[in-house]
Amino acid sequence: MDFYSPSEKIRLMRKRFRINQAEIEGVNMTRAFISMMESGKRTVSKASSKALAEKFNEIGKRISVNLDLDDEYFSRQPDEDARFYCEEELHKDNNHKKLEALIKIAKEFKLDDLLARIYKIDGDKYFEEKEYTKAFMSLSNALGKYKELKDDRAQASIYNSMGTCKTRMNEYEEAIFYYKQASSYAHEMGDIAVYSKANYNLSVAYYHIEAYEKSIDTIDKNILSEGRRAIIDDTIRINAKVMRAVSLYDFGKEKDAVQEYFEIIEQIRDNDEVLLSVVYNNLGRYYLKINEFQQSLKYITESQRLKSKVNKQTLPNTLNNKGQVFFKQGFYDESIMLFELAIDIAEEYKQFDMLFENYRDLVKIYESRNDLDKIKASMDRFLSTLDQYDIENGKSYALYKLAEVSAKQGESITSIEYLRKLEPLLIK
Repeated sequence: MDFYSPSEKIRLMRKRFRINQAEIEGVNMTRAFISMMESGKRTVSKASSKALAEKFNEIGKRISVNLDLDDEYFSRQPDEDARFYCEEELHKDNNHKKLEALIKIAKEFKLDDLLARIYKIDGDKYFEEKEYTKAFMSLSNALGKYKELKDDRAQASIYNSMGTCKTRMNEYEEAIFYYKQASSYAHEMGDIAVYSKANYNLSVAYYHIEAYEKSIDTIDKNILSEGRRAIIDDTIRINAKVMRAVSLYDFGKEKDAVQEYFEIIEQIRDNDEVLLSVVYNNLGRYYLKINEFQQSLKYITESQRLKSKVNKQTLPNTLNNKGQVFFKQGFYDESIMLFELAIDIAEEYKQFDMLFENYRDLVKIYESRNDLDKIKASMDRFLSTLDQYDIENGKSYALYKLAEVSAKQGESITSIEYLRKLEPLLIK
């Protein structure tokens, strides 16, 4: 994309329509004045730009060419034109190739504020497409620019988004760093919305690394405390209560967690089906643990119904719980079918933590039947998926199981090959 100086624009426009300077003369704009503007000896004022734009728009219409030049077109310098063009293009839904072209223009003309914005849009778009590694890289570029611009408010939001990219890649330790940064910047700027989101996300990340006390403490101090509860968004507050109950459950305080679940159901009723599906799922998980299978299936089935309607990407977790209910009751074929369905959905939505969990539970069933061929086929497929998306979590498990199966089948050389592939993952 080329951008021209005011004098070049006049000259190029005259060439395009093959007209001389006299043909664009007008009131308060003589041929001599036009000549000086075209040679760069006189600046093009906004008034002159308007007159020129009107004249060329009129000339264009005579031959059915719609130029649609705005009043300030001829007065803008190349860097101003570049900014004007980029800002207009950012109102559109651009693909990554177009955004790359805008990044190039913003770099060339040192439009740092726009460059930061374009990087963020690019990162958000990759995130929506579930390309989390690419999203993280674009957001990192945006963060660098916002740091140069000393825009702390924007940095808070970017840090939170980067943390969520890491969470989606199951890199929870790194996610914690970014969420803490987001919380700190948001606190300094008084940005309650980002502050509450970052702390909720931080509690979720703590939960995933089994730091349950930290998860509960983060929620109690930064979201549900007396001083903050009234100013935190209702959705974040209720989600935080659910996360607190989940952490209490895995911290060994199951009865406290269940009591909180029933309180939450009373609070939200049918107003939030997404959250309700999570609560029902977790109640089903509790009754599964204490072997009350009918109660477990009651809540899991209700969760499945709701998730199928409003939150399908989290369905693998509920299907996993249902599969475990059937497995515990000895219904192997039904449980295999549920785990395989959960795997397909987890892969579709790139829910890699649930992908790993369902493969692991599927292998347990095959092991109970000593079906070595099915274990091998499952682990080959799992490894292929992990390689496709460059995911580390689960690789060591898959390689170990493949080595174990090969050893049991008397294929010692193949087993050693899998162990050699496993070794560098264990050393990391």
